[in-house]
Amino acid sequence: MHTFIESMIILPLLVGCFQLYTFSVNSEGEEKQGRCQKLGIAFMTCGIMALVFKTIPLVVFGFILIMFGFRLLAKGLDRLDKSVFIDQCEEDK
Repeated sequence: MHTFIESMIILPLLVGCFQLYTFSVNSEGEEKQGRCQKLGIAFMTCGIMALVFKTIPLVVFGFILIMFGFRLLAKGLDRLDKSVFIDQCEEDK
């Protein structure tokens, strides 16, 4: 019964986290970088804290938040101007 109640609380939280994730990813430019980095750090922190309680629903929720955090941090580190590529030689242009 205890895990059922936890699951019923975690599901709306997961939907809210997913909506925050899509809002941050759909932003543009420097706003996107800042939002993705801040929300990624917050998701990683909350995910790690959820792992501390060691119940199955919270562990699954924690892993999902950690995965969201990694994706947000990766999107936050993306370059704004992608006109210059490191692996491109002068002869290729």
